[in-house]
Amino acid sequence: RHLRPPRSSPHKTQMPLLLVPSVALLGLVLQPPSPAARSVRAPRAGRVLLGWGPDPVWSDQSVESISDAGEGLKAITIDAALDGFGKGGQYLQIREPGAEKAGIFAIASAPGASPLEFLIKEQPPSDWSPGTGWLTGASAGAALEMSQAMGSGFLKTDDALEGISTVLLFAVGSGISPIRSVIESGALDGKSVELFYGARTPAMMSYTDKFAAWEELGVSVTPVISQPEGTGWEGCTGYVQDVAREKGIADPKATALLLCGMKGMAVAIKEMAEEAGIPEERVLANF
Repeated sequence: RHLRPPRSSPHKTQMPLLLVPSVALLGLVLQPPSPAARSVRAPRAGRVLLGWGPDPVWSDQSVESISDAGEGLKAITIDAALDGFGKGGQYLQIREPGAEKAGIFAIASAPGASPLEFLIKEQPPSDWSPGTGWLTGASAGAALEMSQAMGSGFLKTDDALEGISTVLLFAVGSGISPIRSVIESGALDGKSVELFYGARTPAMMSYTDKFAAWEELGVSVTPVISQPEGTGWEGCTGYVQDVAREKGIADPKATALLLCGMKGMAVAIKEMAEEAGIPEERVLANF
């Protein structure tokens, strides 16, 4: 059963959606309010049945730290072991203790790293979601319930990058979260990697303090600002797909694309890949 996606916005750096029929696995997507899709509280350490995907197995955890990570974004850490986390791009569910609805959040840290890290967009509640205010407004020590890791990440098979020498990464807004995970996982080692990362303004761009470390890992970082007026920004402007298209793809036959962003960006990148001769199966999302 598919999840109801968040309402889309015409701006390319709002709450990002993936190329998906079901769910944006990056910042926040919540189960719809239909009775069939609601979870039922089970005894602790038991299972909670949902109308879609694997059943989450809830564990009691708490926020270790919370800090600003950009305008409208919070960096949150949870010091906990996580079953099933082995690939960049995986996600999990988090909910307020005893709550009926849960959010789905991409894991920003790499598999094996401690603590777990998340980049969470401040989102108001709606008819079908509790929003994220209870979490983004929390303090260290706040209680929460967390599921096991879910999904197969970006690289769903061990040979997903076989024959690939170049990997282009695309992210906007909080979509950088699972992209960060795959960068720091080591899964792209030995490849020529370029990241196109977009935000509306420089103040809304997260992880700028990690760009140098990513460059040391072999990732060329191209930040892109869509509304630079009055910000003093001197780098690339516009949208990530347009900047990448202008640069061109040198060897389409040996190139794969990993992306996490809103639907408009994803569709445009698929079109760019098709124009360049990159088959659809090498345009990879984390769902």
